[in-house]
Amino acid sequence: MHDCANCRVPLHGHEEVCPSCGAKQIVRQSTFSSDRFATQKEPSINVVPIIIAIVVVGIGIFAAMQVSWVGQVMNRGPVAEDPMEKMTYTEARQIIESKITQGLAAVGAKGKFSWTASGQPVDKNADQMVELDIQTRLKDKEQRKAIIDPIKEFMAKAKIPTLTMTDSKSRATWTYTCNIPAPVEEEPILPPPGQQQAPPEQAQQQVQQPVEQAPVEQPVQQAPPEQQQQQQQPADPLQEYRENPYQ
Repeated sequence: MHDCANCRVPLHGHEEVCPSCGAKQIVRQSTFSSDRFATQKEPSINVVPIIIAIVVVGIGIFAAMQVSWVGQVMNRGPVAEDPMEKMTYTEARQIIESKITQGLAAVGAKGKFSWTASGQPVDKNADQMVELDIQTRLKDKEQRKAIIDPIKEFMAKAKIPTLTMTDSKSRATWTYTCNIPAPVEEEPILPPPGQQQAPPEQAQQQVQQPVEQAPVEQPVQQAPPEQQQQQQQPADPLQEYRENPYQ
């Protein structure tokens, strides 16, 4: 607001002529626009940097997983089971005998199988360490490699530490051995430190020893009330004198 230069009448600033004296006025432009009360639009957010950051973080996580054990498990795929783990010793012995028989038949020979343990004949299905002896006749002693090599991987599973092949034609004997790990024995459970373990016989006696029972107290039989009253009455000295006056 400003006043008129002539009459000093207050004006609003948009009057071109003073309404009081009629003098021309200089119109001042308002510093506020007509739409100052209009709603202002919120500034827009640039989502491009956010998308780029998410992509970079995802690539970093994926690269870290490839190096870690999680990525190795994902890339490894299904683990193939070893057929030797589920094979029994009897199955392994049957495979050995079958493969050797097929190998001998392929070169036009036959074989005699002998199963022994500590030099004594045993059954082929005996659950113990056994030795296998093969008696054959080969046209060429080098043929033994094609016969024995395919069964070497089954010797440990079949519990055959020693396999012997004897060729009657060349009078040669070949011995094949393998190392079979000894079975793991379970360690005995030891008593706590400072406590001695009793021998088995003493422990058995302690278990078999009968438990002593405490004696059972029998109830005391009480006399009838009349008898109790007689026992409680004091003795009369005159009565004893009347009964025995000459004492």
